[in-house]
Amino acid sequence: MTQPTAPAENAQIIRALADFSGTAAQFWHNFCTAGRHLSGAEQVAVMWSPLGNDRAQWSTLDSLPKGAVLPPPSDTVMQQMHRDGVAQAQTPGGQIIMCRIQVEDETQQVALIAQFGQAQANIQQAMVRLNALCAVPLAFEMGRKTRQAGRDGARLALTLELLGKVLDCDTFDRAALALANGLSEQFACESVSVVWHAREGMRLRAISHAERLERRTEASALVEEAAQEALTQGVEVTWPNTDRAVAHAQGRYAALVQPGHLITLPMIETLPDGTTRPLGAVVLERQSRGFSAAEHWALRLHCEMVQAPLSWLHRDTRWLPVRLWRAVVPSIPAQLRPSSGAGRRLLAGAVAAVIGVLCVPIPFNISATAVLKADQMAFIGAPFDGYIANSRIILGDTVTQDDPLFQMADQELTLERSTLLAELAQANRDAEIRRSMGQLSEMQIAQAKAEEVKAKLIQIDQRLASATALAPIDGVVVDGEPAKKIGEAVRRGEPLVTLAALGSLYVEAAVSERDLSYIIPGQPARLTLLAQPQDSYGFTVDRIIPAPSVQDAQNVFPIRFGQMVPGAPDAGWWLPGMTGVAKISAGRRPIGWIATRQIADYLRLLLWY
Repeated sequence: MTQPTAPAENAQIIRALADFSGTAAQFWHNFCTAGRHLSGAEQVAVMWSPLGNDRAQWSTLDSLPKGAVLPPPSDTVMQQMHRDGVAQAQTPGGQIIMCRIQVEDETQQVALIAQFGQAQANIQQAMVRLNALCAVPLAFEMGRKTRQAGRDGARLALTLELLGKVLDCDTFDRAALALANGLSEQFACESVSVVWHAREGMRLRAISHAERLERRTEASALVEEAAQEALTQGVEVTWPNTDRAVAHAQGRYAALVQPGHLITLPMIETLPDGTTRPLGAVVLERQSRGFSAAEHWALRLHCEMVQAPLSWLHRDTRWLPVRLWRAVVPSIPAQLRPSSGAGRRLLAGAVAAVIGVLCVPIPFNISATAVLKADQMAFIGAPFDGYIANSRIILGDTVTQDDPLFQMADQELTLERSTLLAELAQANRDAEIRRSMGQLSEMQIAQAKAEEVKAKLIQIDQRLASATALAPIDGVVVDGEPAKKIGEAVRRGEPLVTLAALGSLYVEAAVSERDLSYIIPGQPARLTLLAQPQDSYGFTVDRIIPAPSVQDAQNVFPIRFGQMVPGAPDAGWWLPGMTGVAKISAGRRPIGWIATRQIADYLRLLLWY
């Protein structure tokens, strides 16, 4: 029989037991030891049973001495324990105390049974101490869950940190390398390999702390086989193999590289229809020790978190034609999809032919609107303020130089001239009279007035001489019909007639600012007029005029063409203002480039690259 301990030592024993951080089996052994020390019992046992079953189904968790067998409690003891939490009973060999142990699982009943000899003196004190001890398992269980939650939180933080590194990568290979390096650092592995699915099977994509891969080695082939082996079975495979999973490929790889300990974790995606699709696998190698169950759980969490972004990067960062093909194929009806090898080869040949045709260079022409303009123009305005007396010209009339265009009314000017002549004669007579009378100052005043009248007469004569407007050049009337303004008041300089010389027409094309970089002086060009679209005329680009204007909501620059090339159709019927379409030859370009250049330029401006 053990002797009961002192009160101070009792508190220390209970505190140490509540703070215990070992396994459950170790805790129950220490719990029995503490119960025996606190109560002085000869034998102590912890027993459990599903709640509601009879005592025949009670099982022993631990006991002291080891292997001790205590008699099952009677129904009376069980009822008292459920009612009071602790029960006492007399047995042929002495006395027993049965205390209910507080546990979190309400579907189980756990009890501490202590057996004493006949000489036990203070059984009540032992009951109090054992009843207090029975509250410790609940504290141990809550502490163990708290510590487990802390460990799980730390593992989750590491997983999220690794996921962030993967998400920061813009290509699949960089993401795979970030995953391999992260797992190698977290789990102290000498090497971590990332294997991903490809058309030809599993393919090694990254090895920790290795920027370049040697895929044509025996080790690379074996690690790809190990990944395929784990994916086929759908379970983690370890080496040395301690479970029922097949590990033939793992064994061959381990025999070659001697990794010590090896684990391969498959990554499998579950599709919306419930089917699964293998993605890849991660192979970890470590010499120092094997991988524990907690590390298995953490590795599986890592793989489940990163497989989605890895799958997205592998799908959306591949070569553009591959992405386009994968996007288009699902929309093709099943009847049109090639199902045989010959059909796939035919389809590939057709695609190659289309690509080849798109690469064939053809003439690249820049289209622009064109207009005929006169190289010499004349603008005739009113010579003075007055009224139009008569005119016989209309739009389209052909005139020669010095032909009369219109006549200004000169009656008022003639009357004013007569008045001025009379004033001039009167001023001259006054000057003679003053001279004869010797009045020199008055004579000079009269002479000055005569000179003023002479100046006015000169102005009137000039106006009368210009009253008839004459054509300054040979040409055709393209604007203005003074015959429709007879009697209408006009002001000096107001444009009334516009003449265009027919012998010096030239072509001016309006080229978009987007196409201006392809224009070089001397390039050949063709012109087709709307008035006669069956004929085309050859020219060369003379110069680019730096005078932009807005046409159809876009900036255009005028391009002047040079002389017409010999051999063109007759152009004698051309008139100023005729419009048409000009095509400027800018060399040869592939068909695909010509078809997509505007879209490419738009995207460059939109995305600024």
